Amino acid sequence: MLSVSRLINVSVNLGAVPAAGRSFNTLMIAGDSSVISGLERFRSYASITDVGNDFGSTTPEFLAAQLYFMQQPQPSSLLIGRWLSAATAGYNLGAIQSATQQALSNWTGITSGGFKVSIDGASLQSVTALDFSTATNLNGVASIINGVMTGAVCTWDGNEFVITSDTTGPGAAASGTVTLTGQPAANDTLTINGMAITFVASSPVGEQVVIGATSAITFANLLSFLQQSLDSNIDQATYASNPGQIIRVTAKVAGTAGNSFTLAKSSSALAVSAADLAGGAQPSSVGYLVAPASGTDISALLGLTASLSQGLSSGFASESPVQCVEALAIASTAWYGLMFAATSSISVAQNLAVCSFVEAQPLTRMFGLSTEDTASLSALSTNDIGSLVKAGGYDQSFVQYSSTNPYVVASMFGRMFSVDFSAQNSTIALMYKQQPGVIAESLTDNQANVLQSKNINVFTGYDNDTSIIQYGTLGSGNFIDEIWGLDWLQNAVQTAVYNLLYTSTTKIPQTDAGQNQLTNACSSVCGNQPGGAVYNGLAGPGTWNSSTVFGSLKTGQFLPLGYYTYSPSIDSQAESDRAARKAPPIQIALKLAGAFQTADVIVTANR
Repeated sequence: MLSVSRLINVSVNLGAVPAAGRSFNTLMIAGDSSVISGLERFRSYASITDVGNDFGSTTPEFLAAQLYFMQQPQPSSLLIGRWLSAATAGYNLGAIQSATQQALSNWTGITSGGFKVSIDGASLQSVTALDFSTATNLNGVASIINGVMTGAVCTWDGNEFVITSDTTGPGAAASGTVTLTGQPAANDTLTINGMAITFVASSPVGEQVVIGATSAITFANLLSFLQQSLDSNIDQATYASNPGQIIRVTAKVAGTAGNSFTLAKSSSALAVSAADLAGGAQPSSVGYLVAPASGTDISALLGLTASLSQGLSSGFASESPVQCVEALAIASTAWYGLMFAATSSISVAQNLAVCSFVEAQPLTRMFGLSTEDTASLSALSTNDIGSLVKAGGYDQSFVQYSSTNPYVVASMFGRMFSVDFSAQNSTIALMYKQQPGVIAESLTDNQANVLQSKNINVFTGYDNDTSIIQYGTLGSGNFIDEIWGLDWLQNAVQTAVYNLLYTSTTKIPQTDAGQNQLTNACSSVCGNQPGGAVYNGLAGPGTWNSSTVFGSLKTGQFLPLGYYTYSPSIDSQAESDRAARKAPPIQIALKLAGAFQTADVIVTANR
């Protein structure tokens, strides 16, 4: 039989899956509880039950998450990240144990168990003669191990065994200095880690450095030689220039081994910090378990071998809040909102550093700060966090005052992040919204006016038995909902244009027709169709009052669609831009819908 494809040939091409836009509905809570390691960095949660299972019900992370999930409608996505407010210990995280593996009978028959392990980089330690016949639970198994093992502690956390070092931190690399105090003489030497480097008047070969016309030139020659040397002894360290013709010598690997790296000289024009580098310290670490020399090997039973362990983590150094945020920003692009909920205090200066970091990021995010500082209520105070965030004009950070709750901004984020930007009339203003679980402030008119003047938000009671958030502003004074919405719009436009180019099976030509495709992609995000800014209520019809005009747009012109898009003809494009396949600029005038927040009503009565 002949194939029909001889006559009718059909091929099917599956188009590329469009790129998804960013989420603007996810909060990152940065906390310092030890539940999440510096290696794992963050976890994702969909309910307060999941948070409670990990953190318990009294930690700052749980208390903040509780406010977040108490909002109605309820947000669906939360990340909790680790702030390393103190140096952490290295550990070996064992395999997750099944119910069968957790059976105590696996252990009680072992009367002479053992393993070997390296703690903090030291030689293998033999942990032997472990008798588990009297163990009554897996915590008891860990306790018996701790009675013999030194330098670390074994724990059972309900799912796996963990061995954690007694030390903390990433260790330190040994260092020292070589100082050039004058001009060396020919045949003077500098010995680096046993390798002699000789100064010569000219024509250097091998391990030789030429003496320059000045000591500065000689210093540069020596530094260049050390930095480029392939000698196995010299190459164990790095060499950096410090002011005053000083070379900082630093061992490449952290640990005490670097303290044996030697420095020596035979020249009055040279000085070394000491005969050896100093300050090297071992990283906090735990190695994989291996079999003991004798007895029953329990390393696999513990799930802590190289093939079974979930992984090793060396110790981490402590970090500032802004260093934490930087690490979380690198670890995940999924979050938009940020707040801290930790046992360690954060200074005003540290909070401002986070504000500056968030403000400067190309990937837009928003930072929320809770404050219980009563100086926020005083017109005389200019150093409270609200006053300083306002003074900084921060457009991506906001402050909320609460006299009773240090995590109150979690509730504001919870209300924000229930919004679906793809739904009709879904955008909100934060004014008049509720904060379940938060005690409303009882303010005087003066205190309310002071908070308003500092752009500090507050959940406050009114004399009609209601309580509301007011006013929903950022440090700059702009409204949170507008900046948040514009951040969404920027990403939506970017994603729409990217997907047009990414999913097209043919090229988008450099013609007016091709440019119209790009312009229409932008318009689709602005308009009154699902996923558009007018559709979700961010934008709406109105009069263009800005002095910025382009195309046929004029100041005072009414925009019936709520937006106007313009791009020049392709014929006006510079040849250099055309050669670079760059599209002419597309300009969009968007009329924000805003929101009514206060009203004056005048009633005239007549008899």
